[in-house]
Amino acid sequence: SLVMSGLLRTARPKQWLKNVLVFAAPGAAGVLNQGREFVLTVVLFVAFCCAAAAVYFWNDLIDVQADRKHPTKRLRPIASGAVPIGAARAVGVVLPLAALGLAGLTGRWQTVAVVGVYLVVNLAYNLGLKQVPVVDLVAVASGFVLRAGAGAVAVDVPMSRWFVLCTTFAEG
Repeated sequence: SLVMSGLLRTARPKQWLKNVLVFAAPGAAGVLNQGREFVLTVVLFVAFCCAAAAVYFWNDLIDVQADRKHPTKRLRPIASGAVPIGAARAVGVVLPLAALGLAGLTGRWQTVAVVGVYLVVNLAYNLGLKQVPVVDLVAVASGFVLRAGAGAVAVDVPMSRWFVLCTTFAEG
């Protein structure tokens, strides 16, 4: 249906490729060939896909009025009316809960905390940090570091200072 298609477009699955970063620390630690660690990392990847999709839903909900006046953003599913506001809000509530629940399946509260921080930082970004020079860049860059850190936390492997530095500056 058109609503389902609009929901999928709003989730921006092309952007989920960034979530592959959760595999970096487990890969660098050489534990991805162990079944449990591999499964935990895949679960975390799905959790971040849900979290990222939630961020896009809330971005489009928060900006809906401005997007309706924009030459290209007015075509986004929520702004165009293809996805009803109520449906978008419902999905915007379910997705972060799913992300946190999936993170909890790793059995480590730290993983849930990292996904939670990712969600909070991105909500703050959508609510106004994107208007603050430099802070906006830090918020965006933090998403990459949090993804990589979550991968390390989920399988309980350390991240070296060099790994953190490379992750921090790789996006810049």
